[in-house]
Amino acid sequence: MSLPYPNYLLSILSLGQVLIIAIFTQYLVISDAKISLMWLIIVDIVVVGNAALSLILMRKLMVLEEQDILIKQQARHIKNMEEMIRNIRAQRHDFISHLQAVYGLLQMGKSESAQEYLAEVTGDMRISSQTLRIKQPEVAALIQQKATKAVNQNISFGLVVESGLEQLTARPYHVNRILGNLLDNAMDAVMFLETKDRYVRLEIHEDEKNYIFKVGNSGPAIPEYLREKIFEPGFSTKGDNRGLGLAIVKEIVIQHGGQVQVSSPPTIFTVILPKEGVEGDPPTGGKDGHLA
Repeated sequence: MSLPYPNYLLSILSLGQVLIIAIFTQYLVISDAKISLMWLIIVDIVVVGNAALSLILMRKLMVLEEQDILIKQQARHIKNMEEMIRNIRAQRHDFISHLQAVYGLLQMGKSESAQEYLAEVTGDMRISSQTLRIKQPEVAALIQQKATKAVNQNISFGLVVESGLEQLTARPYHVNRILGNLLDNAMDAVMFLETKDRYVRLEIHEDEKNYIFKVGNSGPAIPEYLREKIFEPGFSTKGDNRGLGLAIVKEIVIQHGGQVQVSSPPTIFTVILPKEGVEGDPPTGGKDGHLA
């Protein structure tokens, strides 16, 4: 839908005309100019009618704008749902091939390789089943994308979802910015390790008042003296033009009345976001920061 934004200007100009007519009429009255009663009535009718039409037009434009935003949100929602369905269908399509591969390995007597292969296959399926619990398809789609990225980079990806996120105060867009930055940083932190040691884990929990997101990785420990500085814009140990991700995370979390914490080792970032309609300070999250 294309919104008639130029009509906003038309409404403003119309209201301006009303104001000019009203001021001019008031000037004539104050200056004791001879004005017929019929002229004043006509002017009043024009002023009131023009003002009413302008307000009605602006109200309709605001409704159209709200509808346009809603349509765009629904379009994004449908796109994310379609992407999730495509991923699930692709996994189902490949499942027979995976079974044939496992069967072949067993026939060759390579039971250990078969177990490793089967563990990887079931891990992919478990991630899909976990993301289906999330009632925010935009968030679920992002997690699936990050899980796929981790697999492509030979990173083991753990996922635990114990909440559907039905009462989020933050928009999925902002939640995705938080999780996207944290997961990308976690993957970057383990890339220099041996393949067998690369591990990233995401957990989503909730309590009575808050949603709790934990992103952990098997990368190097973060020294205690750096645990506050890493959230400063521009600070990074990875070189120039880096260091914005964690600053963005902290800014968004604070804007939504939450907290972000880091503990290390193991390195775990914990984000606490309050639920919709729930008052009260978020929990401290404890000092150990361990993943469940």
